Amino acid sequence: MVTAIPQGWMFLHGFGIRQMSADPRAIVASVGLGEDVLGAESALPEYMEKQKQLIGQALKEPFFAGPQPTEFRGADEAFLFLVRHEVESMGTMTHVQTYARQGLWVGILTLTARYSDVAEIRPGYDAFVKGLNIAPSQAPQPVPAASVNANSSQPAASLPPKEN
Repeated sequence: MVTAIPQGWMFLHGFGIRQMSADPRAIVASVGLGEDVLGAESALPEYMEKQKQLIGQALKEPFFAGPQPTEFRGADEAFLFLVRHEVESMGTMTHVQTYARQGLWVGILTLTARYSDVAEIRPGYDAFVKGLNIAPSQAPQPVPAASVNANSSQPAASLPPKEN
């Protein structure tokens, strides 16, 4: 559940938040919210490795850091994962991903910004993350490992598990 939006950002239903800019051509930062269901509580490291492989296939010469354990209020476990890559028309882009697991449910937050802008937007991003609450509406059902789609980070306005 989203409880705080940084000044200068706007909420986008079904996605997350995005910086506002008067210039429609500006490269602005965004934070996407997604979720998925794991096949087992111990499956988060494998899930993140699959995500890393998919990202590696989609981006040209990405640089990866992590995952490393982090804190996320209400999560059984959480990890931080960083991806940096070059985009010809934009420069160096950074994706800061936080994976927060509660039971079989996993929430994925992805900050996307130009590398040169990360330090400036970090305080607003940190405030946004601190204002998020994990609020499952019902316990997710296990998904057989073979059927987990590692690329199904479906955007959500809040972070409850998907309903079956």
